[in-house]
Amino acid sequence: MESAQKKKVGSMEVEMPGVVPVSATVAALPAAVRFVSLWALVTPFVLFLVFGVWALLTSALSMFFPQKDAEASALDVGIVCCAALQAAAAVLAVRLPCRRVWVRYALAYLALALTIAGHFMYFAQADCFSRITCTVGMYEYAAGDIICFLALLLGPLLEACQDRVRCRLAQLS
Repeated sequence: MESAQKKKVGSMEVEMPGVVPVSATVAALPAAVRFVSLWALVTPFVLFLVFGVWALLTSALSMFFPQKDAEASALDVGIVCCAALQAAAAVLAVRLPCRRVWVRYALAYLALALTIAGHFMYFAQADCFSRITCTVGMYEYAAGDIICFLALLLGPLLEACQDRVRCRLAQLS
């Protein structure tokens, strides 16, 4: 057994002393992280779809109606930026290969926090007509955020209970 690891460079083998090979074990993706990441990816998709149609309509109607004030425009930019960040955090939570499960949970919490912030910004910019017509959607978003938060909080506990049940069943059989 050699003490130094060898690496092929082109057609030569180079000794690299002190290099420890990285193990290929990657932590399994918890179900709670998968659920929260899906929620954090669905909401920006719907948001970009709605904002795309809205941008087309407002640009076509801008010659007939006055433009929005600066505060509403700033909220629109904040909503779009927050949606892009939450999608990035959700994709990292699912696709990032890591050996520690807490990294996936931390990214899922970040994605959920950005999702909640985006929802609050969306509700803050709505006018009276939008608040009346979109009340059901507002409650659905709030309920989804609460369910995702509870899933993240109870995820490790439920996984530990499942492991104990599996051990008990293995002992009984």
